Amino acid sequence: MVSAKKPVTLGLIGFGNVGRGVYEIIHTNRDTIEQRLGRPVVIKTICVRHVAKYQVENIRVTDVIDDILTDPDIDIVVEVMGGHEPACDYIKRALEHKKYVVTANKDLIAKHKKTFFELAEKNGVDIFFEASVGGGIPIIKSFKVGYSANQIESVYGILNGTTNFILTQLYEEKKEFSDALKAAQDKGFAEADPTSDISGLDSAYKIVILTAVALKRNIQIEDVYYEGIADIQYTDIAHLDTFGYRVRLIAKAKRVASDSVFVAVYPTAIPAAHPLAMVRNEFNAIYSTGNMVGESMIYGKGAGSLPTGSAILSDILDIAFDSSTHRSRRNLESHLNDARVLPMSDNRSQFYMRLSVQDAPGVLQGICTKCNDALVSIKRINQYETRSDCMDVVIITDTICESVFTDLKATLLAEPSVYGVESVIRVGL
Repeated sequence: MVSAKKPVTLGLIGFGNVGRGVYEIIHTNRDTIEQRLGRPVVIKTICVRHVAKYQVENIRVTDVIDDILTDPDIDIVVEVMGGHEPACDYIKRALEHKKYVVTANKDLIAKHKKTFFELAEKNGVDIFFEASVGGGIPIIKSFKVGYSANQIESVYGILNGTTNFILTQLYEEKKEFSDALKAAQDKGFAEADPTSDISGLDSAYKIVILTAVALKRNIQIEDVYYEGIADIQYTDIAHLDTFGYRVRLIAKAKRVASDSVFVAVYPTAIPAAHPLAMVRNEFNAIYSTGNMVGESMIYGKGAGSLPTGSAILSDILDIAFDSSTHRSRRNLESHLNDARVLPMSDNRSQFYMRLSVQDAPGVLQGICTKCNDALVSIKRINQYETRSDCMDVVIITDTICESVFTDLKATLLAEPSVYGVESVIRVGL
């Protein structure tokens, strides 16, 4: 039965993988969506750069953005073109035209969230961005609605499916990094240029957004230390496995004082029994602690046209449910406070370190002495012969300050018997 009520009318900016995912979900689940909402959701106009490349039945395709922004029939503008400009300008103009906006653009939300929130509030609308973090995982709504009675103390996330797939390949298939990256590219989990993913930058943008949503703190991408996975080797994965750890690229944000947070992204060895250690392949997960709810984790596919499209549609339906009776204000962060970001040098962690050293009497004792002199306790130490005149020494320290570890590493490298520090991985959340 077709609803007689006015449809929720969309204008799509962009029609790549995500835009097509939105279209496919609306087309495939048309009846389900209408039954839940009480009225249909329709795409009226799609704006693309090259009109001749696209033909979509019963939908206008244009290269003129004002065909969407100034159309009084369009209720919601869905930005899925990606990039910085002109997407940023289009979002601002849509809000100024008093249209709701839904976007998957993590870069823009991370950089311009406060501006967007202020524009939306001024014009009596809202901007939704569930798809910007975690693909189809409803993490934004969880923090804004499900955990809204809590003060969130910390967030730890596996926020990039490409890097998680690669690290899974290193551990389960015993591959080296280059082979694991190629496997990710062959399966479509990694781009031809995977720099943003493997450098940790993609996860850094996402943790900036979660810092705003969960901790209610406004920080910038420039404030975030991030480190990627390109230097992770199977040798270290195997050594850490014997100690009971799994390596994941963890994005973390935690409250350290009323006006300070620690936010960073780096490879982390976590206990094999921890829920995040069990997240494999292209899946994402967000593990958080609230002062009332305690610990919880949400898990699911973090990328792909349909999971991302699903998150976009959930935002569209959320807007439609509310805007028929009143203006939604659920998504706005109108009291987003600036925060000091703790410098990386002040971070405290355990450290895994693999040294290449001379295979000679007294070398191991000398390393232990240097650690003792630096007031660094050793939790675990193993040695492995690599060739007749050389061996690897693997150390896991107790919890120490980053600056202390940096000084210790420099001290060890100054020793003639130490050929090099082959690997460093932080241990524990």
